[in-house]
Amino acid sequence: MGVSTISSFLKIIDVGVAHGGQIAVGKVAKAHGIKGELKVYPFSGRPDDFRGYRLLTLVEPVQGLARAYEVEQCRPLGNLVLLQLAGLSGRSAAEGLRGWEVRIDREFLPVLGAATFYWHDLVGLPVLSDTGQELGLVTSILVTPAHDILVITGAGGEYLIPVVAECVVGLAPDGKVLLVTPPPGLLEMNAGGMPGDAS
Repeated sequence: MGVSTISSFLKIIDVGVAHGGQIAVGKVAKAHGIKGELKVYPFSGRPDDFRGYRLLTLVEPVQGLARAYEVEQCRPLGNLVLLQLAGLSGRSAAEGLRGWEVRIDREFLPVLGAATFYWHDLVGLPVLSDTGQELGLVTSILVTPAHDILVITGAGGEYLIPVVAECVVGLAPDGKVLLVTPPPGLLEMNAGGMPGDAS
């Protein structure tokens, strides 16, 4: 998903999926070599993100077993990243972690500037139109060649708001509401009605 520029003053960065106080940033694809290195698929699509992660938690997807590791070495390899973790040696030990989710604590994410936000922080935010209409909550984002689209789900239906400067204003001063300016008729069409229909 990468970085979506909403306007000249607001960007969304997707690094992974939130799980309470942790963010799932990747998944172990398989072991690499004989020394216990892991090939990891980064959910963000950006292997370089892992250069900033020093402490990882690997979580087994079925039973939820978790193990914490310090990162000794990290190097991108195509669209994957190779990790050498402290205390993990030998191919068989590494192969035993195939399919495990790679998570980091939220506190270890890089601090962003005031104009940039993590996608996992926007999911679930209430959305308010410039006319004061409560549209619902941010539930997902659609990636298209032209621009990304925010999916907002509420009592009035599902609204698709283009992630462009003309439509997304930014966050309210308290940071707890996303403000949008939908083009005329867009809300009615997104909710299944026609422009001009009574609400």
